[in-house]
Amino acid sequence: MVHALTRSGQARLSLLLAAISGAAGLAHQLLWVRRMVDVLGANAGTFTRVIAAFFLGLSAGSWLAGRMRASRPWRSVALAEFIVAALALVVVLIGNIAISWQASISSTRILEWLLPLLLITPPAMAMGTVIPLMIRGVGSARGVLLYGVNTFGGIGGMALVLAWALPALGLTGASLIALSLNIIVALLALLLDRQSCGQSAHVESATPPHALPDQRLFILAFASGFLVLAAEVIFQHQFAQFFVSSYYSSAMVLTLVLVALSAGALLTPWVAKMKDKAMPCVLALSALAFAVQPFVLIVQRGGLVYLPFKKEFTEYLWNAVKLGLPACSLLLLPAALIFPMVLKEAGIRSANTGHILAINGLGGWCGAEVAERFLAPTYGLWWSMALLASGYAACLLSHKGNLRWWLGAALLVIIPYSWKIDSCLPFAGLAEGETLVAVSVGREGVVGVVRGQPDDWRIIFNNNYTLGGSRAQFNQERQTLLPMLLHGQAKRVATLGVATGSSLAGATLDPILEQGEGIELSPIALHFAQGYFAPFNRDISHDPRIRFTVGDARIVIAQRPATYDVIEGDLFLPWRTGEGRLFSREHFQNVRAALKPGGLYCQWLPMFQLTRAQYDAIARTFREVFPEAWLVRGDLYAEMPILGLVGGRSLDSLDWTAIAAASARARQLNGTRDPLLRHSEGLAMCVVGPLPKPPPGPINTLANAWLEWDAARNLIGLREPWFVGVPYAEYLRAVSQNGESQLPASLREAHANSTWFHALEIAGSAKLPQAAQLAPLAHQHLPPALINDLSASWREWPMKYRPALP
Repeated sequence: MVHALTRSGQARLSLLLAAISGAAGLAHQLLWVRRMVDVLGANAGTFTRVIAAFFLGLSAGSWLAGRMRASRPWRSVALAEFIVAALALVVVLIGNIAISWQASISSTRILEWLLPLLLITPPAMAMGTVIPLMIRGVGSARGVLLYGVNTFGGIGGMALVLAWALPALGLTGASLIALSLNIIVALLALLLDRQSCGQSAHVESATPPHALPDQRLFILAFASGFLVLAAEVIFQHQFAQFFVSSYYSSAMVLTLVLVALSAGALLTPWVAKMKDKAMPCVLALSALAFAVQPFVLIVQRGGLVYLPFKKEFTEYLWNAVKLGLPACSLLLLPAALIFPMVLKEAGIRSANTGHILAINGLGGWCGAEVAERFLAPTYGLWWSMALLASGYAACLLSHKGNLRWWLGAALLVIIPYSWKIDSCLPFAGLAEGETLVAVSVGREGVVGVVRGQPDDWRIIFNNNYTLGGSRAQFNQERQTLLPMLLHGQAKRVATLGVATGSSLAGATLDPILEQGEGIELSPIALHFAQGYFAPFNRDISHDPRIRFTVGDARIVIAQRPATYDVIEGDLFLPWRTGEGRLFSREHFQNVRAALKPGGLYCQWLPMFQLTRAQYDAIARTFREVFPEAWLVRGDLYAEMPILGLVGGRSLDSLDWTAIAAASARARQLNGTRDPLLRHSEGLAMCVVGPLPKPPPGPINTLANAWLEWDAARNLIGLREPWFVGVPYAEYLRAVSQNGESQLPASLREAHANSTWFHALEIAGSAKLPQAAQLAPLAHQHLPPALINDLSASWREWPMKYRPALP
């Protein structure tokens, strides 16, 4: 027996439904975007198509709700939520199956558009009908409150997915949690339908004197969605210059925006008491807030200064909130009032809120696309906000039709930018003596070229991470040339990642190379590599053997079965969403399929960005696909080493005669001068041994993204140390001892001596007295071939602590 609810009880229940529905909606959006990126790749086109499909569905659903004659709106809400749940389940099932279709999907461009439209638009359309129907159920007078609570519920949905469901349950489990929320809303909506006996609470009222004409309602609804979503895109890029680049940073910015939007809805009843003065004041304040926002952000941090992340999580979070609340939430608040005021006015006029919501959603999608494709790349992160502020000034002119109002708003925008913006608003955090040569904004973030000393050029990403630099040229060349020489006859080579181009340039140092392909996700980074780093990448853009492909390496490599002799995986940030996928089992499987028989795949690992548990997870995943895996050193550094996982052929099957011939080719014709690569003895020093079986633990997959979640959590506060220094050296020593028997007898002494040099580096970095005693003995641990090679360049010897070498 169901007890009858009072009207106040029904009202409270309707708000609960709105909050849960909002949580489910944002949860689905996050999960659908992630699944489509898994299927189609983490390139700009994928995000465009998925977001377009989602907003198209929301807008179409809201418009459809406006056309519906639902006498029992809560029953219609229940039906819509059941449809969302059912179609969300289809997205999960089809999405999981579609992972195996990647090669065919990526080669058929029409499917790249059709798949998001077929999978995302239908459930988003059902989702779009919910709020208009709920407003019809509670009455237009409470529509703004319902909208605000629904928006606020989105914060809970995002927290549910990112903080718990995805890390704990994986993508499929998190999707089931999200669709269960839809089912809960549907069941409670049926209860409300029964309690209200199918009677709509819609209330007619006369139009007050200060009400806006319908045409202006639609203009403001579109403009509000356009400007707010465009601002969110700019905010995401802005705060990426201060926050750690992971899914946590984007979630934090989205939370700050949702806080402002929900607060704006809750404050609307008080602001609306100003009647005909309310909208002009809000538009003017929005213009002012957007105009000063960049200055507030920069002044708060004293420049473009990155938030230190090696602090306790609570301290880092507090610093992020202190930065984000004033520079995002509070300054967005006036703009967040506009659409709720439009929605309230629509209710007063008995206008169709479904159509208003549809126009607002359409404006939001257009604004996000314009900001991402045009404003940010063309005007950067600061002037873009000035242009958005001018948009509010234009809305004010459209609203009032009064030149005085428009001039006042225009002055509020122009005055802050009349100063020298380059000195007030920097575009990168630079050290003394550094110059920002170029900068550009794309969907991947803010990418710039920085010059220090004449030979010190770097590509920086989001103000904090160096994609590559000229001074690391020879270390980067070794990343590709080393596995090529160990292969012996590598003619077709691919590098997953280009950055400055130096790693791909290493492939050109073997004369037998027929084709080298560099696959790069960022077109900006590729453009900068070709335009500024030719002196440091052997001008590979003019080498006829080299070609470049812009795209997600994970998807591109899936289209190249049995194509390459050697594939080199560059250094990737494990906590970044797109890059973390490059350590997944599915990606390793695609790479194995892309190798020719006897081919080698070398995936480099930044040990200075991985904990021991994270390294073990990658090794465990790699070993599942490449059971014959073995390890190579990329260098001899103590605190910033890189380690290569090699698969495709076992260590004991290497042809050292072919390797010796390959190293001989590489040192001819002004090839490499790297002492480690010019002789088979040096290559033996790079080889470590068979990859030992890691302890039991998780396998990293696209579905669970274990590495991404664990790395992002650990990064803040660095609760677990990186796997470097003495623990790393001891691990390699044990692996090296096991691998010695798999090398020819003539190379075993050289192979063992790499452990000696690594110990010397650790002692030198720690400033131990033993380093000074060991350094003069270095030549005794070098193979004669290296000592007697007068053409070798010892400044390319990969150690920070320089021993006394010839």
